[in-house]
Amino acid sequence: MNSLPLASPAISQKLSVAADNTDNNLHLIRILCAWGVLFAHSYVLTGMAHDITDPFERFLNIGMGTFFVVVFFAISGFLIQRSLLRSSSLSSYFQARALRLLPALFITLLLTVFALGPLTSTLSVSDYFTQPLTWQYFYNLNLLDIHTQFILPAVFTQNIYPNTVNGSIWTLPFETWMYVMTVVFYCLQQIILSKWTHFKPVLSGLSLVCVSLFILVAGYYFQTESKQQHYDILLFVSTFFIGANAYNFRTKIQLNWWTMCLLLAGIPWLKDSILAALYLPITICYTVLVLAYLPQGWIRKYNALGDYSYGLYIYAFPVQQSLAHWFAMDFLTMVIATTAITLPLAILSWHFIEAPALKLKKNRRALKPT
Repeated sequence: MNSLPLASPAISQKLSVAADNTDNNLHLIRILCAWGVLFAHSYVLTGMAHDITDPFERFLNIGMGTFFVVVFFAISGFLIQRSLLRSSSLSSYFQARALRLLPALFITLLLTVFALGPLTSTLSVSDYFTQPLTWQYFYNLNLLDIHTQFILPAVFTQNIYPNTVNGSIWTLPFETWMYVMTVVFYCLQQIILSKWTHFKPVLSGLSLVCVSLFILVAGYYFQTESKQQHYDILLFVSTFFIGANAYNFRTKIQLNWWTMCLLLAGIPWLKDSILAALYLPITICYTVLVLAYLPQGWIRKYNALGDYSYGLYIYAFPVQQSLAHWFAMDFLTMVIATTAITLPLAILSWHFIEAPALKLKKNRRALKPT
């Protein structure tokens, strides 16, 4: 008897056709990326970061953890643009975004402040709860504030990576600002088109060129000045931008394996060039879309489980820090133990917090497309 293949990949498909198919591999890609961030953080939190050569750093000039977050932004850009254009109003769009991020984050912060903090702080319980920092930790619910609070009073002060309770959630405000900027771009285009209709044929292309030039110049500056964190954030923005425009130009984009391979082959030649800040996001975004929509078959059975990536992403770091606080662990033990603890938390978060919250979304009627 012949065994079933892992997947039956389509050779090529128009993105506009693929984008309407909810049976895809995006959930699977996201859970793998969330676990990839967990994997990358394990090196740092066990003190082994200096003992390895990061293959992503060598091939892409960005760290392993950064790469997986960039993939998240590529997917978000594509899906958020689709969400905006399918929303009945801007209020329903923002409501949908808030329902996706805030309920699970709020529960994470509650558990962190009221359970994890008292158990790991060197302060007494009464002293811990009288510290302003304890209650200021809830400021992290304000996802428009990019100044994430990482500290709880006297928590994880002796860890290998000290004074950081959750080192993953700092990317959420940048994601949120991308949601806001998506609306800003949409509204600006609508205003311009309402006053100068003759700009319609060139507006999308012109805005694409202008933003691309800014990304190229900023990326080259950050690279030459060795501003790695600034460069990483720029890649988040750039990849989200490319993902959003991939949806805008979906009728003109053909997904195929050969194009993906050619783009990947160009990375070693262009990763250090002025084109890197745009070429890498284009390549990553196109590759993600190919992997999301072309492989078919039983690989897509994962969709029946749920989207556990967000829960895995926001719970993993506190679990890792707790393990590092209580036990001396090597890298592999940290990965296995964190996965065993965090995955059930992510599953519970999806089925009892995230999925019920998403059911509160209003019915949609498409906004006017640009």
